[in-house]
Amino acid sequence: MFDSCVLGVDPGVANVGLAVVARVDRKLSLMWATTVRTPSDMAGSSRLRRLADEVGAAITLHAPDAVAIERLAWNRNQVSALQVARATGAVMVVADRAGLPVEEYGPNEVKIAVTGAGNADKHQVRDALVRIHGLRNCPVQADAVDAVAIALTHLMGSRIRAAGRTPGPTRVRSGTR
Repeated sequence: MFDSCVLGVDPGVANVGLAVVARVDRKLSLMWATTVRTPSDMAGSSRLRRLADEVGAAITLHAPDAVAIERLAWNRNQVSALQVARATGAVMVVADRAGLPVEEYGPNEVKIAVTGAGNADKHQVRDALVRIHGLRNCPVQADAVDAVAIALTHLMGSRIRAAGRTPGPTRVRSGTR
């Protein structure tokens, strides 16, 4: 069977995008999206706890079948990359505790799935979500838009994987529900 409701996560520390996208009667629907912000003067562990609490609340409220998260793209700022990796780990732990599978998607993989172009900018991604995929209530905050795109990427691939036509992305964790 394929997933019909997915929590998408654009991980970060200062700003984290969260979105729930569902497929209902063959139609995509954006159920909820937000950007979680944590103040820079908050301790690192407190910021991660806040993120974990928000992800846990979203899972409880929306009961997704899976969690899709953007794979960390390593850059020159190793400190920033480490913080994002910690945030990703916090999300994975919360999903695991809820018995949900987690799959990661690279930034280019998401852009290609949503727009057809791996070099699409954030405006093009949002435009494609609204115009091509019909998600008229798509948020404007960049992190929330990314979370919507990540969830949609998972949903689009879920039907194909269920049909056995492609192995899909590397499964990070297979949850039991």
